[in-house]
Amino acid sequence: MPTAIEEVLRYRSPVQWMMRTPRRDVEVHGQVVPAGQLVLAMIGSANRDPRQFSDAGRFNISRDPNPHVAFGHGIHFCLGAALSRLESKIALSDLLGRFENFELAADQPWQPREALNVHGPARLLIRFEVNRRAAAPA
Repeated sequence: MPTAIEEVLRYRSPVQWMMRTPRRDVEVHGQVVPAGQLVLAMIGSANRDPRQFSDAGRFNISRDPNPHVAFGHGIHFCLGAALSRLESKIALSDLLGRFENFELAADQPWQPREALNVHGPARLLIRFEVNRRAAAPA
């Protein structure tokens, strides 16, 4: 489960971009970003960089290592990253244990949220069955 969660974060980063303003001139790959210049960091794109990830366009739940930046990096790393990972692991394990045979409940593809910086569906209709073995009393 942990490697699958990390691959989801890399492949479909929930936050796609963030803005930063350097306090001093910074050189990035031979280009100088002047102090005070607004920078738009494209996290979703960085997580598909073929220089960092072999077969970057492929969803691979066994990808290891997986140095994605879905939660930022360095001093801008998300304080809630560990909690988010733990919540994902608990929720997905419980969901997959209780239900089975997931499928889309509509013929048309899901519609993305109307947001520039956050990915995800506007709504996602699914059909599933209760896992009878998990639902049976102990």
